[in-house]
Amino acid sequence: MAVTKHYGALLLAGAAVAVIGCDGTSSKTAAKSTTFVTLAYDGTPLANVQVRLKQSADGITLDQSVTNEHGVAHFHALPSPEPESYVVAMESISDGGWMLKASVVDKFCDSLRLKPFSETPQQTIELPRRAVHSLSSIH
Repeated sequence: MAVTKHYGALLLAGAAVAVIGCDGTSSKTAAKSTTFVTLAYDGTPLANVQVRLKQSADGITLDQSVTNEHGVAHFHALPSPEPESYVVAMESISDGGWMLKASVVDKFCDSLRLKPFSETPQQTIELPRRAVHSLSSIH
């Protein structure tokens, strides 16, 4: 199933900001797994966010998933062996959308990396208040 991409609502995080290209991988959201990340903004779960795991900011997507109504993205195709850490790229796929403020990317890039899921199967990314801005008013 192809996921419609709203490039205007692109959110990138990692050691450096990089442009995400099309890589042809499909998201798997139907089945639950024991390896997942919970995504929240100011304590509220974020739904409909595509979460991509990469080895480096400009690397290929190793696995991806879309958060459910509880802000949880389950991963099903993690590489083996896993990298030492994952760089996280996120994209709002909801109408209107949002993106991470550039000033926040620089401050939180290290905290937007994830450990290998073999070490920590359930992880959380908490975006602080004022970290994102809405794109719904942008035409």
